[in-house]
Amino acid sequence: MNDSVASSVAPRSGLQGLPQRLVADGLVAEGAMADAIAASRERRVHIVSYLVEYNLADAREIAIAASQEFGAPLLDLDAIQADFEIVRLISEKTIRRHRVLPLVKRGKRLFVAISDPTNLHALDEVKFASGLSVEAIVVEEDKLDKLLTRSLEQVDTSMPELAGEDFELDSLEVTADDESKDEGVERADV
Repeated sequence: MNDSVASSVAPRSGLQGLPQRLVADGLVAEGAMADAIAASRERRVHIVSYLVEYNLADAREIAIAASQEFGAPLLDLDAIQADFEIVRLISEKTIRRHRVLPLVKRGKRLFVAISDPTNLHALDEVKFASGLSVEAIVVEEDKLDKLLTRSLEQVDTSMPELAGEDFELDSLEVTADDESKDEGVERADV
């Protein structure tokens, strides 16, 4: 579509952000996008997740469009391995709810994989939870889903068992400096 046709589609449709871009690029029909938005809200899933799950748009095409529209870098998740120490910076609940995956920490910045960079609420929550500045890295939804599952399973299995033999409290000796001061004090004194 040329720019004049794309700009004429947006005002009539009422679409904004990434859905508007996907319709303007011809990746999803306007009616199908409106239905997808309504269905994704009803099911409480992100629009990108819904589009990919129901094969309404290709995950790679969505990621490319999102990257171009919002100027966020695009990353192929097949090219990296998750760093479990970085993944642990954010709670599993937050990761699952917002479908984000912490990738790299550089100084006070945390780079986060996300399939929909317009999900500012997710980025804000990650920023709040980590105490770091957050940078969105656009990724393909289907690859993000696989890496999220694999990473969260690995983080769970790599955590030490608190009830295991490594954490025996029987041999723990507790001492305090105050005990030496109170040696001469008897019950009657108290």
